[in-house]
Amino acid sequence: MHSGFKKINAFLSVIDTGSFEEAARQLYITPSAVSLRLSSLEREVGEILVVRRRPCVPTEKGKIFYQHAQQLRLVKTQMDSDFARSALWTGYGW
Repeated sequence: MHSGFKKINAFLSVIDTGSFEEAARQLYITPSAVSLRLSSLEREVGEILVVRRRPCVPTEKGKIFYQHAQQLRLVKTQMDSDFARSALWTGYGW
């Protein structure tokens, strides 16, 4: 998975769970790795996306980003599915 998608998934998981710890459990990584991915994403976007408190909540810009990130995740899932089907059809699948 591309690192950009890993960062987006970390962001979505933090918002969905309200916690760095629970997001880490869902993603099978450490809470510090979730924090690093989120901080990197925020630097790339140039905005603070998450209010770091319990529970973690999106900032106003984070709410906008969340809507778009959900759409990106859906597109990525569909693309992966299409690629898998294509590989099966062409004989390159498992």
